[in-house]
Amino acid sequence: MIQKDNKKVVIALGGNALMQKYDSGSAEQQFRQTRKSLDQLFHFIEKDYNICITHGNGPQVGLELLKNEATAGEIPALPLGVLIAHTQGGIGYIIQQSLQNLLSKKGLEKEVVTFVSQVKVDPKDPKLKNPTKFIGKHFTKDLASEMIKKFDWQMKEQEKDSWRRVVSSPTPQYLFNGNSIKHLMEFGTIVIAAGGGGIPAYIKEDKGLRLVDGVIDKDMTSALLARIVKSEEFFIITDVDHVCLNYGSNDAKEIHKCTLGELKKWLKEGHFKEGTMKPKIEAAIYFLEHHGKKVIITSIDNIENAIQRKSGTIIKKA
Repeated sequence: MIQKDNKKVVIALGGNALMQKYDSGSAEQQFRQTRKSLDQLFHFIEKDYNICITHGNGPQVGLELLKNEATAGEIPALPLGVLIAHTQGGIGYIIQQSLQNLLSKKGLEKEVVTFVSQVKVDPKDPKLKNPTKFIGKHFTKDLASEMIKKFDWQMKEQEKDSWRRVVSSPTPQYLFNGNSIKHLMEFGTIVIAAGGGGIPAYIKEDKGLRLVDGVIDKDMTSALLARIVKSEEFFIITDVDHVCLNYGSNDAKEIHKCTLGELKKWLKEGHFKEGTMKPKIEAAIYFLEHHGKKVIITSIDNIENAIQRKSGTIIKKA
């Protein structure tokens, strides 16, 4: 059934919606956490949205890289782009199966499909030489030092005494197959796409698509996708209920509603940290500057209240 006139939403799931910070990464844990998160997403289905779900893959692709390095003497290593494709398929399968089961339980005959998504980037992007994207597991400072010595990783402190590996994160320029995703959404299919920000690639003259070694920020790719499918709303799901100014300090201030202009002002003033909230703010700004009407940033448990405009950080153009 064509549902072209239904309101569209792109929902960018943060890593904690699929895997908790200190989980081992087992399939059982990921299925359990995903089922819990999808219960909250069902509010969008009940309100007849045309839905596209994107997701992070930072913990999962970090574990894949660790497997690469731990078995380097026995099994040929796979490039990062292929590992991103593996995690897109694996995480997509977990979401797709869990959501299909939930729909069946509710007596709804909707289809769910997963896209393995490639994203065009510039192979000369200066960000490729400045790793900022956090991936993999969280380590204490002492354990992080051991991993640096053992595997020659680049690591940074993401939160107090919580260290993670960092890799390059080029800027997404174009999402391949975006129109196909749009058509599926308008047909009423729930689409899972742009997992982990998509597989970074560039077009080499006479040789077609080629991989780039990096991980794209999933929120920025999600904003780009939301523009392509002409979504009115963009939900960024993270591990906090609201965006805060002066986050982590004694004078932290929750932001419940704001305009695009206010958000740009706070970004310029340096209120948002690189690798945590800053990419989400930049994605929100991009979306609102290109077609989008509303961005909501909130936690997975707060979605129902956020849809009803009772909670979360709601950002509009004016």
